[in-house]
Amino acid sequence: MVLYRSSDASTVAIDSLDAGFLWNSYMIQPLVDFRSRLSQREKGALDASRILTSAIRGFALTITVPASSSPIRASRSGLPSSLTLISRLSCRRAGTRFNARGIDDDGNVANFVETETIFWSPSGVCFSYAQIRGSVPVFWEQATGLLPGQQKITITRSPEATQPAFDKHFESLELSYGAIHVVNLLSNEKPGELELTNRYRYHINHSSLNPTNENEVSGDHELLQLTEYDFHAETRGPGGYEAASMISHYIRHSADGFVYYLSEAEEHPQTGQNGGDQIIHRPVTILQQEGIFRTNCLDCLDRTNLVQTIISKMALEAFLGHKELVANADFWIRHSSMWADNGDVCSLVLLGK
Repeated sequence: MVLYRSSDASTVAIDSLDAGFLWNSYMIQPLVDFRSRLSQREKGALDASRILTSAIRGFALTITVPASSSPIRASRSGLPSSLTLISRLSCRRAGTRFNARGIDDDGNVANFVETETIFWSPSGVCFSYAQIRGSVPVFWEQATGLLPGQQKITITRSPEATQPAFDKHFESLELSYGAIHVVNLLSNEKPGELELTNRYRYHINHSSLNPTNENEVSGDHELLQLTEYDFHAETRGPGGYEAASMISHYIRHSADGFVYYLSEAEEHPQTGQNGGDQIIHRPVTILQQEGIFRTNCLDCLDRTNLVQTIISKMALEAFLGHKELVANADFWIRHSSMWADNGDVCSLVLLGK
């Protein structure tokens, strides 16, 4: 899995985009089909006209990291680095809070968002790390019109009628991202959330991705793992939300195994048009991300966003640690600020505002 796009224009061709995140696919698909039958010259002319426009919904922000705050210093250029965050909301099973919950028969879940953190240095180093969030993948509903926090949760299908859709969801994730580590942040004290957690655990234990023979189970080769972390209970003490960082102890093994995407620029000598030699810098993939964290709370909003911020920081720290580098406080403030903005925008989108 590589979410980060290189400078090669062919990697972002309109017909290569994921329809699950393309909100206007039903409008442009006839043109995309028409484009596929054109010659390369004609495709170029059509693309240059900008008639074909892809629409995604979510959040995108790139901020400048000055050379003084960048953990990777460009020795000669003094140019700034950049930190980017992109969140894409799925157009499948879309809807606002309370109106779209759980899963459908095709394995699509409500509030499904793919988020990518990208750090780029002018030295040619590019780091990328992807995460996903999504509603608890069982058939459930939540009543509206009651007092906040008291909306009744109802599971609408039996375990036997749910498992096929549940398996479709995770089999699709495994094909796209590799191994999956579920981070469930629901409360163990609220009856509705506890019921959802119990059903979630049941379906994971019966998942088609899990070995059927107990002798085959190995922590190093599990395609689907689960961590249950009662966010409210863990952050209730004097440490407040800062205590949420303790979740890293429960997911460190998977974080180390999933690694991250990394590319670095390599020098390639090339003869220029005037006959002289010149050096071309081309990105070369060093590492690929091998798995993904799927985080959820009830709405996949505040609790989820904070834990995803922690996971993103863990991945960046691992990347910097492998290079024997350390980021300063200003860098992490910029990182946290981006994620806070991401959470605010995702909340507005998912709440229908």
